[in-house]
Amino acid sequence: MAIVSGSRYENSIVDYFKKDENGNTYPIVFYSFDSLTNISFSLHTLVEGETLQGLSNKYYNRPDLWWAIAEYNPEVTDFINIPAGTELRIPNA
Repeated sequence: MAIVSGSRYENSIVDYFKKDENGNTYPIVFYSFDSLTNISFSLHTLVEGETLQGLSNKYYNRPDLWWAIAEYNPEVTDFINIPAGTELRIPNA
């Protein structure tokens, strides 16, 4: 997967590459923040049946902010099929 000009990942650093079960390789990127001291998060261990939309609703009362959780967990490549027991970072609003 290419990181194209204008993408939200354009100025990110590729931390490592991950291979899925089909052999496809994906870059795992981390954003460069001006001050990491201003960013805090909670940890949530995913329970069977939970979704990012549901977690977003639980933590922010807004299921449409699921992408904020997704972006804080770049090691997760399939946000529809996250295994139970996965520990997710939930950015504090």
